[in-house]
Amino acid sequence: MLVDIFKVLRKFIARTLILTLTVVHPAYAVRIHTTGSTTDISTSTTPLICLAGGGSDNRWGQGWRAMLEASGGGDIVIIRSDGQRGGYEPWIYNDEGENGFPRVNSVKTITISRARDANRADVERMILNAELVFFAGGDQSRYINWFRNSRLIKAVDYVMRTKRIPVGGSSAGMALLAGIDYRADLPSPANKKAFVTSEDALKDPTGKFLALDREVLVPPYMKNVITETHFSQRNRKGRLMGFMARAIYNNYDDIYYENIRGIGADEGTAVCYDDTGIAQVYGVGSVYFLQGLTPIERIQPGSSLDWFGSRQAIAAYTIKGSDTPSARFNMSLWRGFGGISQYWWIDGSNPFLPVIGESPAEEWPTR
Repeated sequence: MLVDIFKVLRKFIARTLILTLTVVHPAYAVRIHTTGSTTDISTSTTPLICLAGGGSDNRWGQGWRAMLEASGGGDIVIIRSDGQRGGYEPWIYNDEGENGFPRVNSVKTITISRARDANRADVERMILNAELVFFAGGDQSRYINWFRNSRLIKAVDYVMRTKRIPVGGSSAGMALLAGIDYRADLPSPANKKAFVTSEDALKDPTGKFLALDREVLVPPYMKNVITETHFSQRNRKGRLMGFMARAIYNNYDDIYYENIRGIGADEGTAVCYDDTGIAQVYGVGSVYFLQGLTPIERIQPGSSLDWFGSRQAIAAYTIKGSDTPSARFNMSLWRGFGGISQYWWIDGSNPFLPVIGESPAEEWPTR
């Protein structure tokens, strides 16, 4: 009991001693919040990319610990597109989840509420001075439409590739960190108040509601990859396969059925990979790595997707976070070990009722 009281007192004292500063810029809707030091420092950083499926960050806290260690204890920048401050600052700075986080110099939250905020010089400067940048969840269509070719996104690309700092994102933030982006700017055709579903994607993968964009911000090894979040919780297996099929249908010069890839992540789960492409999964759920294997039998306007490939259309590799801590995935070779290999496929022979299927695979297919 005394130990619990001391823990509460320690957190209370830590909070009261931390400098928390909020700067409001009246000319625009951007707000900048700072917890910790207001004096910038430079630390030695290690490149790391983390892709999280949404939900509780505390449930993949050891992945966050890896990112913070890679930051060298420098200045952390959280980017949001929903106008909210959120709770990342005290959670990181005080290690409220008791994940063993290293001490950092500061945690800043930049809240963006309109496109022109992404071209502010002070926002750009804070990102260039950061030792870790993280995109919070929110509206991924805003990330794509507001940030494309902005000073903000160019600054993130610079610190990721040249300064070589860790960069991550959860939910909408994960969606942004892909070479092929789902725009997410139209609702389900069946329900205008709901997200596009797997059923929508499989019934008409060429529909406007499944529009894709390309290369807003592309981390290493992600050029031909599209991502999906809240994967198991929102039954999005069909959506991700629909996205992959749509990318092939779009006839991009560098995308075809054998090199289209996808990554799906469950809530409370993330995959983090280093500059050599070696990835580890953290958290309570699973991460799914997909690659096309066979041509699509049918994809055309107004018709359901048929991607059967004799029940071997897509190679799928699943790694669970907490159950398989030694499992790894090589993003460069697109091969894993310690996980589960399967084939995924879509039987669209009935154009009104496409069926998703799984078949076991003894090992990750090679060509």
